[in-house]
This record gives sequence, structure tokens and C-alpha cells, in this order.
Amino acid sequence: MRSSARLVTATAAALLCVGALSACGPDNGGQDGGRTAAPAPTGTAATGAPTGAAPTGAPATGGSTSKPDAKGGIPAKAWMDTKSIPMDETYHYAPLAANAKPVTGAVGFKGMELCHSPLPKGEEYLFTEGTAKAKASVGFGGDRWTAQQTLFFWGDPTHSSGNAQSVGVIKDDLAAAVKDCAKTAPGATVKVSSPADAPYFAATVTTPQADGTTATLHEYVVNAGGTVSELSVWATTKGGAQPKDAWKAPDDKYVGTGMTSALCEALPGCY
Repeated sequence: MRSSARLVTATAAALLCVGALSACGPDNGGQDGGRTAAPAPTGTAATGAPTGAAPTGAPATGGSTSKPDAKGGIPAKAWMDTKSIPMDETYHYAPLAANAKPVTGAVGFKGMELCHSPLPKGEEYLFTEGTAKAKASVGFGGDRWTAQQTLFFWGDPTHSSGNAQSVGVIKDDLAAAVKDCAKTAPGATVKVSSPADAPYFAATVTTPQADGTTATLHEYVVNAGGTVSELSVWATTKGGAQPKDAWKAPDDKYVGTGMTSALCEALPGCY
């Protein structure tokens, strides 16, 4: 339950950012079953990007920062380098930007999906509004590790502090949903590995699914430059089995730094 002051702040943020609604294309709801996702063919990226702002799935050009918009989507530089993703040493993931797809409606974060967590009551609009949303999935699927990054650009914080406040609330809501996974997904276990004062959130979750399988999820969340970034790396197994490939990952802080540095290179107002 959020305090009344929190709701007032979030409401004010929505008023400051009204009109910044996403006009992106279909959600990337499918799961890639191949070894890695194939790069998007040349010329298939979203159109309408402003000069110097590469749309989702296209190479970034121009200056060091590019502002996303509802037509152009997320700049390619905002996606993290796959070398910073756990298990990349084993899998050599395909580039995220080349496999990104825009999202419409409420953004679906993987951590909330696997924990069967509903959107926070009274704050649903925070997950629906915003300027640009996209997600990219790469990996093997099944009992081998899939990586998915979801980027949600709410608005330029250099124009409104409300945008920065909004993504802060969304990050906190997402972290809370993962922490409380056992409440919404009975039988789930959660181990939070990030310190309370860390600029990132990191946790490992195991959660039973409706089909009888168990998902093992490594969850990372940051916010910077008016954007919430979620990295989810998960595998799904049957009968209590372990994922096919042993987990290998750098320290959480290095994963978080890889996520934040890409946002700060691509987007304005990163602080």
C-alpha cells in the first residue's frame, strides 16, 4: 500500500507527462525457441524516428544521446551490450537492439509475469502511459537460459522531475512484486542479492508455473534517464530438474552497471 503522499507524487507525474502515450507496434509476447534470436532484416525497423535517434532494432547514429519518441521507439544504443548479460560467455547472445520489438498497452515486465503479480492498484497508469516501450528476447528457451531486456522510457527528466519520479515508482513496484513473489505465486522462493542502498535491484526467484514446470529467474532492475530497464534471465524445467547449463554470472553490480551505462550513453537526463 502506497502512502497518500506517494500517490499524490505519482499523480502529479502523470499530469506533467500527459500526452506522452506510446504509439508503438505489437508486443513481443512470443518466446524465441532458437539458439539465439535472428537479427531483424535491414529496413524492418520502426519508421518515423527523429534525426539522430535510431529506432528500436536499428543502428544508432548521430550524437551521444538520442531522445526516444512514440514513433521512433527506443534508440539502439540504449540496449545493454550482451557481454554484460549473465551466461553470454556460454551462449554468445545475439544483439538485443537487433531483436527488439515495440510494446503497446501496459508494459509487461517478466518478473511480474512469472510471479503472477497484478499491476499495483491505483498505479496502473504508470505502466500504461509513457513515451516508448520495447523488449528484446534472445537465447535457447526451455531448460536453457533465455535473456530478455525490457525498456520503458517514461519521459525526459530534464524537462520534468515528475518523469524521474514516475520511473522510480515503477522500479520500486517491480522490485516489490519480485520480493513478494510467494504471495502471488504460492511455492515460490526469493533471494534478494542487492544491498538496500544499491542503485540496482537483483534477485533470484524460483516459481512454480501452471503447467507443472518451475521457472528459475535471475532478475535485475535499474532506472536512469527517465527509463526503467529490466533484465530477466530464466530457464524452465520439469519435475524439479535443474537448468541444463550451470549458472555463470558476473557480480550483480557489474550487470547493473552494464544496464545503466547503456541508458546514460543513449538518453538525456541520466543521473
